[in-house]
Amino acid sequence: MKIWLDFINTPQVAFFVPFIRRWESDGHELLLTCRDSGNTVGLLRQHGLAHHVVGKRVGTGTFDKAQQFAGRMLALYRFVRTRRPDVAAGQSSFYLPLIAKLLGVPSLYTNDNEHAQGNFFGFRFATKVFLPEPLRGTPATQKPYLQNRLRFYPGVKEAIYLSQQPDLLAAIDEPKRQIYFRPEPWSAQYYDGPLNFFDEALRELAKEYEIVVLPRDKNQADHYRQPEFAGVRVPDGPLKLRDIVSGCLLFIGAGGSMTRELAVLGVPVVSIYQADLLAVDEYLVDRGLLHVDPQLDYAGIQKLLSGGAKKPRDRSVLETGGVAFHLILKNIHDLRAS
Repeated sequence: MKIWLDFINTPQVAFFVPFIRRWESDGHELLLTCRDSGNTVGLLRQHGLAHHVVGKRVGTGTFDKAQQFAGRMLALYRFVRTRRPDVAAGQSSFYLPLIAKLLGVPSLYTNDNEHAQGNFFGFRFATKVFLPEPLRGTPATQKPYLQNRLRFYPGVKEAIYLSQQPDLLAAIDEPKRQIYFRPEPWSAQYYDGPLNFFDEALRELAKEYEIVVLPRDKNQADHYRQPEFAGVRVPDGPLKLRDIVSGCLLFIGAGGSMTRELAVLGVPVVSIYQADLLAVDEYLVDRGLLHVDPQLDYAGIQKLLSGGAKKPRDRSVLETGGVAFHLILKNIHDLRAS
């Protein structure tokens, strides 16, 4: 069976890696396409995955995004048409369901952001739609055309791929010395909060702690390499999650999958996201795995560090990932018969 996957942003790579390894071991053929955004290409290379970059890097303006969306849609249609996949699957790739529909290829679409505009394409054109259980009952899931194709998986998407990496659990217990910071998604369609709002606090933290900033793209990397951020380290490329977990004393994230990854693994995490929380974030907050404080200051950081050392690690959400992994794996395989 030939399986087509499309990646349009960084977190989607981590999501599909355990699925890809399983399909490779089972002898399936893979067709991987991607958009050059964030660290997507770098992560695909890091995992040694053969891939095809289709489409140009997305700009920041509304007109640029619309123009590049149409251009990539056409380029992707032409590229995939000649390679004839049997099934297709995408995590948040809103290109894939429509292209698959046009080509007569059954597809599975999943997303954990109930506000993503790309869900319009995924919900309408995918053969199957899989969403995390926390989204059940949200307005986004009440569309009449969605009901016959919609299924829910337990937990959150991060637990799915993390559950397939048992070595990460050993890394959690290693000595900690670093505070990691993941900036807000500057160019994301769904984010309309302030930018660079944590910069002053970051400069203060760098006087006492070893600070590592994990930029989402080159623009953020260049910003945090300016002289005013002396003492802040910006890696040259994407770090492996195990390296982050093994040294992470505290993770401060302005939203996104990486924030949830660390929370699911039981690392002390605080979200300083400046917009409305997603349902999956609220789910982690309710379970005490994620602390939210948009106004986080030095005193708050000290409190989190002292409390995190005494709190037992809750791995109940992580345990849901294995169930969800096999559920989604089976449904992608079943697409061929649909």
